[in-house]
Amino acid sequence: MIIPIVIIHVNLFFYSVRDEKSYVLNDIYYELNHENLEAFISHLKKIGGKPLKSKCKKQNIFKLSLSLDERGIKLLARCHIQCALEYVEFIKKNIDKKKLKIIVAEIIPYVKRLFPNEYTSFILISTNILPSAVHFDNAKILFYSHDIRKQFQNNYSVDLLAIYGIRLSLESRIKRLLGIDYVITSKKHNIGLSQFIEISKMLKHVEYAKEIDWEEIDWIVKWLNHFIHRLIRPYPWVIHQCIVILENFVSPRSILTTSNKKILSFYSATVVLNEEKLKNEIERHLKKIDEEIIIRWTDYREILKL
Repeated sequence: MIIPIVIIHVNLFFYSVRDEKSYVLNDIYYELNHENLEAFISHLKKIGGKPLKSKCKKQNIFKLSLSLDERGIKLLARCHIQCALEYVEFIKKNIDKKKLKIIVAEIIPYVKRLFPNEYTSFILISTNILPSAVHFDNAKILFYSHDIRKQFQNNYSVDLLAIYGIRLSLESRIKRLLGIDYVITSKKHNIGLSQFIEISKMLKHVEYAKEIDWEEIDWIVKWLNHFIHRLIRPYPWVIHQCIVILENFVSPRSILTTSNKKILSFYSATVVLNEEKLKNEIERHLKKIDEEIIIRWTDYREILKL
């Protein structure tokens, strides 16, 4: 007797009714090997559907407001699954069981949204908030020993420190591009990172690399502030996308080619021809905020001078 296989279309992919229940996440969670890893990657590709545009994925994974309709929720799930897949592919050669368990545990809500038949009862998703004593202990050991206790060398402890470091690097890059140590208004208020970014966008005397996307940087600043102030750890694949975006601005690897030479520089993403005109332009923008503003300039700028 021939049993027909009925194909049902569900949430952007096909599966057979004879194999409705999937144990792919369960298998990779408990045993990391080549076969299970490839099956996990293939499974995410299948569930995530047709590849989305990079801009669409980034806009959605950095989104903080989640009042979405059903279509928006499914799109958000696809964006997270496809970005998680990119992260897995990026760390694939050096992936370890602890990192993979975090990815599997945290991708479950999005997998279940698109594929309800995924078996997930094998795991209890742990809390994303650590006691303040743990954060304090990490800070002490990091300062005195330049290390972290072995039991805290995991995503739960280190990822939050990573986004503090990312925020620090971005603010440092922006302020050193402007050549500013600090700025204080006549009412003794400091100027924040978001305002410095707005000024940086408007500069006519800086030539920015074409890879720099200010809209994406704006998303990242709001996203960083949100997670830093809420004291919770973002998904690792979103941190990965954050690093990918900012690398073009903070630590570019590309070689700048001019008419007569090639230049490799940490600052090749930002080029200036006349630094004095640039300083005057920055000062004009700051004085639009407050005519009596106090500016403390640095001795140098993180910028490539041609």
